[in-house]
Amino acid sequence: MLRAMKEGKIARVEELTRIPSDVQDTLITILSEKSLPVPELNGEVRAVRGFNVIATANNRDRGVNELSSALKRRFNTVILPVPEMAEEEIDIVQRRVESLGRALELPVEAPALSEIRRLVTVFRELRSGVTEDGKTKLKSPSGSLSTAEAISVMNSGLSLAAHFGSGKLFAHDLAAGLHGAVVKDPVQDSIVWREYLEAVVKERDGWKDLYRASRELSS
Repeated sequence: MLRAMKEGKIARVEELTRIPSDVQDTLITILSEKSLPVPELNGEVRAVRGFNVIATANNRDRGVNELSSALKRRFNTVILPVPEMAEEEIDIVQRRVESLGRALELPVEAPALSEIRRLVTVFRELRSGVTEDGKTKLKSPSGSLSTAEAISVMNSGLSLAAHFGSGKLFAHDLAAGLHGAVVKDPVQDSIVWREYLEAVVKERDGWKDLYRASRELSS
């Protein structure tokens, strides 16, 4: 933040609601006065023209630090909706995974693209509380299950496959990341995840490998 102020740059703050409230409050003066008081030095740092702050947060996260009304007023809030169509979300995840895979020199083979479709389906069904065919009602976990999290789970799985496997992505490579994305609350979300595994994943054609890998982690 200090470097951005001195150089007149934009500072980006990730996961703003996960920052402790007393640290959040320090942003109020920075955003209002474009200055950063330094009591220990009996002075302050004034921001150079061009300085600004962009912050991100998941509005569905629970158990984190709510923003004060004073801090909220100092941001222009833009809510990015989840892609309406499944194919659109799959395309976003696919493109980001391919881009990050090239940067990290990870293999992204055709089978991995089918896993992207399966992963996005899991996320969308649990978010909406109903299976994609509309026949089965589901409980939703406490986490956001965002598109960004789907990208993270897929990249984690590819990293495991590349460094600890054959280089080909399998269900067990995704299972740990998927479990971590869904189960934020060890009690409530564990129940939601087990019910989904038994009612949906176990019964779905071609998903037995994901069911077995996920059950091993959940047992």
